[in-house]
Amino acid sequence: MKAADKAPLAETDQEPKAPHPRETFSFTGHDAQEAMLAEALASGRMHHAWLISGPKGLGKATLAYRLARLALGAQHNGRRPLDADPEDPIARRVTALSHPDLFVLRRGYNERGRPRREIAVDDARELGQFFALAPSQGGMRVAIIDAVDDLNRNAANAILKTLEEPPARSVLLLVCHAPGAALATIRSRCRRLPLTPLSDAQVRDALGGQGDDALVKLAKGRPGKAIALKAQGIDAAGADLGDALKQLARGEARHVLGKLYDSMSGEPFEKLAAVLDLAAEWARAAGVEQTSESWAEAWSALEQLRIEAEDLDMDPRHALARAVGILDRAAGSKR
Repeated sequence: MKAADKAPLAETDQEPKAPHPRETFSFTGHDAQEAMLAEALASGRMHHAWLISGPKGLGKATLAYRLARLALGAQHNGRRPLDADPEDPIARRVTALSHPDLFVLRRGYNERGRPRREIAVDDARELGQFFALAPSQGGMRVAIIDAVDDLNRNAANAILKTLEEPPARSVLLLVCHAPGAALATIRSRCRRLPLTPLSDAQVRDALGGQGDDALVKLAKGRPGKAIALKAQGIDAAGADLGDALKQLARGEARHVLGKLYDSMSGEPFEKLAAVLDLAAEWARAAGVEQTSESWAEAWSALEQLRIEAEDLDMDPRHALARAVGILDRAAGSKR
């Protein structure tokens, strides 16, 4: 997808109800990683490709867009090394996806208007076409892939030529949630920039100091996850891990999931995805707490259900009923 293209309503690289990373100008934590990028940019010896890695929700894409603004010519303005004024003309063009020297590669949409599970090879080939042109503004050309995890094998192979023969005055920023699963040929051609989970205090700071303890705990050091959950209306009661585990152990999954789904804001499929994500997290936590294979199997089944629900446009209530059955079976095996 070209940077200037307008995406349908919900964007495939954005958490529902949460601000898009390119619209986010505040940034918490990851001081050393941000300083490394800023120093490389200022020195004029910027590595041509960076693999920004770590669990989803850490701020990887936000950091990529912070670098992109300054690399494309926005003026530094702020305390942190990659701060820019949201009203800077170049920053505004990046936010609007209208800068001609910015390319964003992400999942597209299928014929039903639903997000594809993968980045298609035809979209990946556009990356080479983008870098074949000289910068139109006389500066750099920047491409962001969000995320490498979404590239199918053909798409991954399609970007290798650009990584092997990088054009001058260009930088490629690859967001990656699970670097171990990325092609070794991609990893070997990138400079690694791993991000690690933040402290609870930093997550709370990213929430503007308003994060409930349960919500912060559930985020597990991922400020983006906390922001997304809060934006969808997850309150302290809905996020309380201990309370949820107690109810699930009593076979009350229908009450837990139904109440959570009804309390959330957003489109039905967005709400379903968030509920299934939380249910899987609860199953994982129950498995750790009880060292139980039944909960590990429930986690795996919920992950598979999430994929099926997205691929098949499954009715959210039907998917919730299946999730309830999965959790109740896991709980029943321990009673």
